[in-house]
Amino acid sequence: MKTVNMVTRSVGILIGLAMALHAEPYTLGQGVQVNEMVNVGGYFSTEFLAKKGQDTVSVEDVAVMAYGDINPMLSYMAELESVGFYSKNISTGVETGNQTFHVERFYGDLWLADAYNIRFGKQITPIGYWNKEPINVLRDTTSNPLYTTLLFPRFLTGIDINGYIPGVEGAHYHLFGQKNHDLDDEYINIPNTHFFGLSVEKELSSEWSSGGSVGEYTTLLSNQRTRFMQVNAKYDDALWQVMGEALMAKSEYAVSEQASAFSGYIQGMYRYAAEHAFVTRAEYFNDHHTHYKDTIGIVGYSYRPLYPVSLKGEYQWHSLNAENRFLFSFSVLF
Repeated sequence: MKTVNMVTRSVGILIGLAMALHAEPYTLGQGVQVNEMVNVGGYFSTEFLAKKGQDTVSVEDVAVMAYGDINPMLSYMAELESVGFYSKNISTGVETGNQTFHVERFYGDLWLADAYNIRFGKQITPIGYWNKEPINVLRDTTSNPLYTTLLFPRFLTGIDINGYIPGVEGAHYHLFGQKNHDLDDEYINIPNTHFFGLSVEKELSSEWSSGGSVGEYTTLLSNQRTRFMQVNAKYDDALWQVMGEALMAKSEYAVSEQASAFSGYIQGMYRYAAEHAFVTRAEYFNDHHTHYKDTIGIVGYSYRPLYPVSLKGEYQWHSLNAENRFLFSFSVLF
């Protein structure tokens, strides 16, 4: 716990020094502008997990970020993160943790035209809705749908060509690829040196949007080749949000074996006040190769007194009964 306190104080000192260099008042969640090209920010999240035989309290994520515009055509983002920073099993008293920071994101954006821009470096894979919100404080539940972590690479170290599709109002595309090792593979869910895909999103109205993705990747260690197709849709107004995503994948293995996997979810959220929301999610996952199959139901509550501050709680029912759990989190974006 001493390490947690020491690092927390150190992060506070760094932010304080950055604020001292900045004359204008600081606004929570918007970072600190050190100069015209450098902004500094960060976030942290704490969690409490209660499941059969395991009650755990943790500082799950601690991250620092730097971002800014080098000129009107070029901007950048750099993020260092420590996942599993500190954890204590309340039942046994065992404490674990890793205070090592790794490169979560490190990319540049080259702004050329509305229809053609380039993002290069380590970045979030631009698929669907959920995967584009990697920070706990920005999400509506603490947990992630399984399909975002098990069926395609969450990050890519490569190039994403993106922009609005000419002649199609409200349509945006991402054409992305990777043909090399990942930059700092500590938090890479599927290590690979071959990953290509196309993602398209269309705004149908002020409330409705839909889209889809196709892609393929080859895993680094097992040489597993997977092709996937993904679809997503969302309705969002002042009170209600309903969204869903689904992905079908087909994999080929070195022993001439083929297998498919499918996962999807539908999530609803009711904002009964500006700071309060109820969330429910139904999720299905089935991988015929690993024989891992689960159906999950979630009910949760989200309290956001300020946009960059989030307090969330949820209960999860699993068809695998040993996985039922309560999950709570508190997170802040600086």
